[in-house]
Amino acid sequence: MRDDRIPRPARPHDDVLSLVAQSVGESDTGLALFVGEGRALAICPPFPFKDDISRAGFVASPLLRLLDTELVIGVILLRLGRYAVGVLRGTDLVSTKTAGRYMKNRHRAGGQSQRRFERSRERLIRELYDKTCETASTIFKPYAKSLDYILLGGENATLSGFTERCRLMQSLSGKTLARRLTIDHPNQKTLENIAFEAWKSRVYSFQSIR
Repeated sequence: MRDDRIPRPARPHDDVLSLVAQSVGESDTGLALFVGEGRALAICPPFPFKDDISRAGFVASPLLRLLDTELVIGVILLRLGRYAVGVLRGTDLVSTKTAGRYMKNRHRAGGQSQRRFERSRERLIRELYDKTCETASTIFKPYAKSLDYILLGGENATLSGFTERCRLMQSLSGKTLARRLTIDHPNQKTLENIAFEAWKSRVYSFQSIR
C-alpha cells in the first residue's frame, strides 16, 4: 500500500486516471480506479480485465469477478542451477516438476582457461534452458487448451535468455504476462506457496491536494 499526493484535477475522472497511471507505471493487467471526494484508490489486478468499464458510484463487481475466476495459470521459476514448473487451477497447484542442474561458478583465471570455462558455462546454461523448456512442454501439455496465462519468476537476465531460446515460450508469448514473480529458490516448497504471489494485486492510495 502506498499513499501519494496528486494535484486536484480540472476534469475529475479523466485527469485523475491520467495522473494515477503515470504514478503507477505500466501494467499489462489493467487498472481498477475508484475516485471519491478528494481521494482515489488504484488497483493493478494480478490478471487482465477483459473489457474497459466506466460506471458511476463505487462498483467493484468487475474486479471481484476477476479475482473469483478459476484461471489456469502456468508457472515457470528459473535461476541458474535450478528450475520449477507448475500449473495452478485457481489457487490450487495441480501439477509440478522441479529439478537442479549443475552450474559452474565464475572463473577468475585468464587466458585460454578463462575462455574454456566461459564456453563450458554457456553450454551448461543452454542445457538448463533446454531442460526447463522440455519440462514446461510436458507439464503444460495436458492443459494446452485451457491455459489462460503464463507467469515467470526468477532473475530477469536468466528469464530473458530462457524465453529467447525456448520455442514453447515464443508460441505462448501472447499468454505470458510481463510481471515477474518474486522468488528466492525455484523448488517444490516455493511452488506450493506460489499461488499467493500469482494472485497478488498492487494497491495504491492517493489523496488530492485542495
